[in-house]
Amino acid sequence: MAASTLWTGFVSERPADQALKPRSDWALSWPLAVALMLFTALMVVNAPLLLADPDSHWHIAIGRWILERGTVPTIDTHSHSFYGEPWIAKEWLSQVVMATVFDAAGWGGLVVFAALMLAVSFGLMARLLLRDVGPLVAVGFAVAAAIMTAPHFLARPHIIAFPFMLLWVAGLVRAVEERRTPPAILLLAMLAWANLHGGFTLGLMLAAAFALEALLTEKDDAHRRTLFFEWAKLGIAAGLVSCITPYGAESILVTVRIFSLDDALPMISEWRSPDFQTQQGQLVIILVGLYFALSRGVKLPLFRTIFVVGLTYLYFKYARNAELLAMLAPLIVAPVLARQWPSLVPDWSAAAASFGQRLTQMGRPAGSKTLVMCCVAMLAVGALVARFGDLAPPKENTPDAALQFVRDNGISGRVFNHYGFGGFLIREGVPTFIDGRGELFGGAFIKAYVEVASLRGKEPLETLLDRHKIEWTLLLKDQAANRLLERLPGWRHAYTDDTATIFVRERP
Repeated sequence: MAASTLWTGFVSERPADQALKPRSDWALSWPLAVALMLFTALMVVNAPLLLADPDSHWHIAIGRWILERGTVPTIDTHSHSFYGEPWIAKEWLSQVVMATVFDAAGWGGLVVFAALMLAVSFGLMARLLLRDVGPLVAVGFAVAAAIMTAPHFLARPHIIAFPFMLLWVAGLVRAVEERRTPPAILLLAMLAWANLHGGFTLGLMLAAAFALEALLTEKDDAHRRTLFFEWAKLGIAAGLVSCITPYGAESILVTVRIFSLDDALPMISEWRSPDFQTQQGQLVIILVGLYFALSRGVKLPLFRTIFVVGLTYLYFKYARNAELLAMLAPLIVAPVLARQWPSLVPDWSAAAASFGQRLTQMGRPAGSKTLVMCCVAMLAVGALVARFGDLAPPKENTPDAALQFVRDNGISGRVFNHYGFGGFLIREGVPTFIDGRGELFGGAFIKAYVEVASLRGKEPLETLLDRHKIEWTLLLKDQAANRLLERLPGWRHAYTDDTATIFVRERP
């Protein structure tokens, strides 16, 4: 299938829509410009921060495990506290991709890959928005979304799933706008999303919500009945397609287990509410959006209002959902804005006589030669950064020297580790007490760990260490538990550096 045909299948090209036709082989486009600018910014300014999450380590380790064994895990083999308990790698495909990239090109290669995925995602977002609004609005939305999402720019599975999330939601929106059901080819986006990231469950819920909007806003009874059966078939197909994973429907149930962590969720930084003291860029974007909504009199239909309010709630509840609000809300409201203000819809057929018209015409796709040239340039820059950028995860998540001390001194047995060291230990082949796989450990265990490690728990630290037969600890240098370990009989302070502190149990 030709690329243009595939694109048409995903987003449904309108007969009069000339925005999908490039002007010349050397034409530059706004979506490509967005991708180039974002990739350059990530390479120059943000490259090390893409490795700032400790979970990147265990995602790579699980990917390697899958590649080495040719199967996917069904039980935990990477912790000592929950060894043998049921656990699935719901993001197995992303993990395989990450491990492949890492083994081929190291941390630098993973950074370049992550930056490319983000560039493609926001360039795609701009392209999808250009079907309804002009370049100024589309690019503005894409840039604002990038600023909102920047704190979650991390080399983790969610960024690999971004393009498929965008295609899925854009396809649903377009179907409702054109009073039809989405094309069957859109199910390919759900298939990829379901194997790349657990967020696909939101995609299933959005499909049901858009189906409800389509039915309740349709005025023709006969067409409503047709839509009901067609959307029902799509919903069933989407549910079945989302189960085409190594785990079947189990991948859906994991989402339920994550949200059942209850009080323990806010103890994990990305599951807390947004902190506007440290993320002022997000606050500015929200205030600017609120200003335009109030001053320009934006009027959304009931269902679109519910969608936007719902995405806003998810963001205010959990900071990690910033990308859902920033990337999906514009796709949902763009057709409404185009109807409310027809001047936002550009005339693609107009001759590019003036400078402003030439800028508008850049909303059409880039020419093939320009696209190839820019891709080559990005890959060249990426290769240089990967080769000479000396990129590595931050030291606060990678206690290399401390672990080398452990190995040099023959320290063995079960470890009581800092939560943020868990991913690193898994990648290094050391079974963890706790790590970032929250659905494995459960809310009660996570909560007990946080309270004991901070000396606020009901169970004394020494009791927990004895119960789990802990032989050594690997905690942050200034972690509260270290102060108590200094005074506990039977424990010896063995090592400290700028990152970590180690205590070892002394046996008679």
